[in-house]
Amino acid sequence: MKESELKVCIAKDRNIKKAVIKSFDLMGETVDKNIKKYPAVLIKPNLCGGVPGERGSHTSVEVLRAVIEFFSSYHNQLYIGEADCSFNDARHVFNQLGIYQLAKEFRAEVINLSEGPYIDVTVPRALSIKVLRISTILTNCLIVSVPVLKTHPWSGITINLKNMYGAVYEREKARYHDGLENNIVDINKVIGPHLCIVDASTAIVRGGFKYGLWVGYPPTTMDIIITGCNPVSVDAVGAKILGKDPWSIGHIKIAAQLGLGTCDIQKLQIVGSDYEFG
Repeated sequence: MKESELKVCIAKDRNIKKAVIKSFDLMGETVDKNIKKYPAVLIKPNLCGGVPGERGSHTSVEVLRAVIEFFSSYHNQLYIGEADCSFNDARHVFNQLGIYQLAKEFRAEVINLSEGPYIDVTVPRALSIKVLRISTILTNCLIVSVPVLKTHPWSGITINLKNMYGAVYEREKARYHDGLENNIVDINKVIGPHLCIVDASTAIVRGGFKYGLWVGYPPTTMDIIITGCNPVSVDAVGAKILGKDPWSIGHIKIAAQLGLGTCDIQKLQIVGSDYEFG
């Protein structure tokens, strides 16, 4: 693995915009180098995986605003993308959370990843999904994953790797619940993020169901942003912060075994705020 893929940054600040800026500073030149490789940037938050307005159940609009503002300083075309899911219609959630207005402020375009042109991609070394249908826009953008930090009732956690599960074209994503851990890995072989920015301003450590979706009981305030280039490495750190062994999370373990990243905390270069891993 490249040295940049072993680096995970943790920035902590009560002012979450400052925490986002600190996280980019800790990343150094990596972000700038990645942006220059692509004509466009697609920011993929986790919006449809939560209940709009329930703190911690979806990426906070405050964090999303800070991330969009940062990328708007470049000349790349800027997109905010999310796909429909079994429980939520993306356009409805965009409206409820004010995403269209937010995008307008920064001359970004909001994309429903379950609509418009798509492409069927053969999954390399497929574990379960042989062919994956994705929005064509995902094929020529720098993909920036901006999930919230959450436990999850079926996959243990949902951070970056699981966030890309939410980007597939298929609305009824429950069809992929059979063999979920392998499916998450297969999806990331096709549309793995190039940059990861985890919203842990408010996280779900202790969760429960509300309207069929996983929310905090209660939400946990952390005031943290976690960043990195490799989703396996970043998710491993996120898992530890949630009090879980990364090796116990099926999709992280499988991805690491396939060489998609490392989940060995001792091998990672964790920089920024001192965080005591339990």
